[in-house]
Amino acid sequence: MIDELRIHVLWASSSEESARLADLISSHFDGLGMEREGVAHRVPVRFASKPWSTTSSLPAALDLARANHNAVVVLHDDFMHEDVTAWDAYLKSTRASMNARGNVDVYVPFGSPTGEPLPKSDAELHTQYAYRKHWEHLPNQGARDKRLLLHLLHQIRRHMRQLSGNEAEEPLFVSHAKADGDTTAQAIVEYVGAPRQDISLHTFYDAKELNPGEDYKDRFEREIERGTLIAIVSDVYDSRPWCVFELTTAKHHRRPIVLADVGGVRISRTFPYGANVPRVRVHPDMQDPSWIEMLLVEALSEGLRCDLFEAQAKSALGEADALILPRPPELFDIVDNEAVPDTIIYPDPPLNDIEVTLLSRALSAINPNAKILTLGEYQA
Repeated sequence: MIDELRIHVLWASSSEESARLADLISSHFDGLGMEREGVAHRVPVRFASKPWSTTSSLPAALDLARANHNAVVVLHDDFMHEDVTAWDAYLKSTRASMNARGNVDVYVPFGSPTGEPLPKSDAELHTQYAYRKHWEHLPNQGARDKRLLLHLLHQIRRHMRQLSGNEAEEPLFVSHAKADGDTTAQAIVEYVGAPRQDISLHTFYDAKELNPGEDYKDRFEREIERGTLIAIVSDVYDSRPWCVFELTTAKHHRRPIVLADVGGVRISRTFPYGANVPRVRVHPDMQDPSWIEMLLVEALSEGLRCDLFEAQAKSALGEADALILPRPPELFDIVDNEAVPDTIIYPDPPLNDIEVTLLSRALSAINPNAKILTLGEYQA
């Protein structure tokens, strides 16, 4: 079976820290984004570290043919630098194999945390590395781990979007209620835009992004339509009309959504269409930004999961007319469409009987012929 995406992590087998980071990457991508009933989207991660024979200090060549897209991650450090000539030849050969496949794969190298120079071939190609030595200002190892995942997620998503013809940067739309969510939202925006931030994320933060005379409702919708929504769900969030507008607009356009739960005392009424998306509990600490790194990883992970599912579904459907949903279908998805096609596809696992019954009742009045199937059921 050909995977949509496969990640290969390269490091010197003598490096315990790189082995730990490889396990971190594998663990994260083993359950990407939304999880339902113990099932989450899995991206296979393969390790290339141990020598493949007694006559070589290097791993076997990567098998790139097993996936439509590969992300090759290089964990360069002082251990790899001890055998840099051999590793340089391996990386050069790997890049050549990737180039022979066209532009379908992506190379994501991380520089040595102790400052060793880049391998010669990458330096000659002016290859940009993520400089881990510059992460010393981050408060702890957990934050540095999240930063590595952030770089990897962002670069994979950026590459996949470019392959689909989307060159525009994707904004993180920070949806919040001014009354009790503004401090949290500002902290996220300022952190992403800080001078020491070494990853090119972009945020959209309502009035500060607008120009005088703009139609702000139209601008909000355009930004949400092409972005990922981070909703700061405070105590009053669900009661604010503009927050409801932003959340339902993201659902209408089937965009990635992550809810950051910062509730303090009591939510009087939960907005009914604020469910069916990942929700993470956040404890904002303005002295320690680790919570922001965590939240950004969650947002980009959910975004990549949505991207990959859409790509897999389109590949399986071919020319068939279908409504592709990145999340389990809900009543909002049914009534929000002027015309519902005969096939509705969503990620595994299947919905429970109660949800299916409710959706079937709604479909009976809109399109009685419509079938709701997981991608796995469609392909069976």
